[in-house]
Parts: sequence; C-alpha cells; structure tokens
Amino acid sequence: MDLYEKLEKVGEGTYGKVYKAREKATGRIVALKKTRLPEDDEGVPPTTLREVSLLRMLSIDPHVVRLLDLKQGENKEGKSILYLVFEYMDTDLRKYIKSFRHSGKMIPPKIVKALMYQLCKGVAFCHGHGILHRDLKPHNLLMDRKRMMLKIADLGLSRAFTIPLKKYTHEVFGL
Repeated sequence: MDLYEKLEKVGEGTYGKVYKAREKATGRIVALKKTRLPEDDEGVPPTTLREVSLLRMLSIDPHVVRLLDLKQGENKEGKSILYLVFEYMDTDLRKYIKSFRHSGKMIPPKIVKALMYQLCKGVAFCHGHGILHRDLKPHNLLMDRKRMMLKIADLGLSRAFTIPLKKYTHEVFGL
C-alpha cells in the first residue's frame, strides 16, 4: 500500500499483523492492522466485518480506539489484504503493567483510578449503544502513555444486544 510507510511491527494476532506506520501525505503516525483475506470466495472474515461496523459506530467516543480508514491492497504474492487504519496508541495495558512489575515499582493509585475511570466510561458507552465487547483484557486496552489515555480496542468478538421488554396487557386477574 503506497499511502503508508510501515515503520515497525507492533503486534500479531489471529487474523494478521499490526504495524506502526506513517501516512506519507501528512506524516501522521497510525496503526495499520493488516488482515489476511481467505483464498476461497468467503470474503472478509466475519470478525473483521463486525469490528469495522461496530467501530464506525463507536469510534466517536474518546475511550474507544478510532478507526480512521479502511483500505484494500495486495501482498507481494498478489493476494488480497485488508488494512484497517487506526489512530496510533504507543502501548497496551498489559505492557504498561509489566513495565512496573519489572522495575519493582507499583502503579500509583492515582493512575490506577484514572485508568479504571476511562475503562468504565468506554464500557458504559459501548453498553449504552447496545454493544458487549466480550474480550476485555489488558492486551485489548490500548494506551497513550504521554496523555495517560486508555482506549478499548479489538471489537472482533463483540456482539450487539437488546434488553427484552416484557409485554403487558390491559387485563388483570387474581388467584
């Protein structure tokens, strides 16, 4: 893909790799999630379709990672690749916690409180829009260390839900 310059690989998952990249036109740093498309005629994996559709709805919240763009390209062998372009976050909560564990220090309670507050705000926003994440874990909570921002990511296993409303009638009876 000619629009972005890959800088380094920052992760790898079931469906592909994630790269730190620079948008050539603007110089903006982004995250490129490279999704392998199956060779058969199945098309885009359902988890990717679900993630894209939910992120289009939820990306307006400051506590959900922002999907900036969606691009299709080809790899060196000419096979189709789908790129999800996200805002770049420099770490995840798992790595952040590990950095404190290795240094022998504790995360200051004030920071723990701020991160938990942001997580609760993000979850409340998702639930308020009828979405259950279903895979919340430190690895799926991205962070910007400079701004101490936490954002929910990886909505591939998420599901929409509705609260069933009981049907009432105008009839009353007793025993």
